[in-house]
Amino acid sequence: MVFSFFVIRTHIIFEFYKANRDVLAKTETLKMAIDKALSDLNLSLRQDSYIQFEPEGVTATVVGEFFHFSIHTWPEFMSCAVDLYTAKDQFYGREIANALAREFKAQEYDLKILTRTQK
Repeated sequence: MVFSFFVIRTHIIFEFYKANRDVLAKTETLKMAIDKALSDLNLSLRQDSYIQFEPEGVTATVVGEFFHFSIHTWPEFMSCAVDLYTAKDQFYGREIANALAREFKAQEYDLKILTRTQK
């Protein structure tokens, strides 16, 4: 049996390191950074939701036209993790990763790309 697959979705997991603690610590500053990153890419935000932890740290979900992601921050370690799913290719996801890294002022990041296919 031969299977034919084509890529229709991309799932990318980012780990940001050595990021700006102040950006990651509070909902207000994280939201500003995410909004700026998306705006710089001309991406439209459909819906977002943030949960503030005490004394610091944020979990959020962000939904756009061709993507959605969740993020959890660990300001005490100057790091955060992002789980992005997009209906476009990995280059689109990498653009989002680069924009977020810039706004979070992350000095390093790792990413894992999972290609989702359709039979």
